[in-house]
Amino acid sequence: EGLTCVKRAKEGFVRLLGEDSAKAVNAAFMVAHQIPTVDEEIAEYRRLWEMAKVSLPEEAVTYDIAMSLGSRLREKKGKYEEAKVFYLAALEGQRRVLGEEHKKTLASMNSIGVVLQHMEDYEGALDYYQQAFRVKEKVLGKTHHITLNTIMN
Repeated sequence: EGLTCVKRAKEGFVRLLGEDSAKAVNAAFMVAHQIPTVDEEIAEYRRLWEMAKVSLPEEAVTYDIAMSLGSRLREKKGKYEEAKVFYLAALEGQRRVLGEEHKKTLASMNSIGVVLQHMEDYEGALDYYQQAFRVKEKVLGKTHHITLNTIMN
């Protein structure tokens, strides 16, 4: 029932504001999370990414799409190099749109560290983990569980 509402909202936003409006893209992104097969989900994320990076470069949803695409490529397909490209795009956009200290920006730093670790680029991974740790320590404190989780990476 919730998915039906989101699909209807997406259709309404597309009719009123156009397919590449922030609200329509955000609704389409929410619908994409519900696609049952990984390949179809990845294809929809790619379609949304290609549209959003051009028409919505200053909207956070654009970089949420890049993160989700990177995550699916890494977790479900083992495509680390391609995932890294999307994680880096997400990080660049999130730094600009959300700021260095935003939780999504920090999550992107961590995700890049994870994918570099999978690629056996341990120095590169450590660099991103340390960047994330420094900001988390500053914002959240040394003993916050999220800061401590970064140490565990």
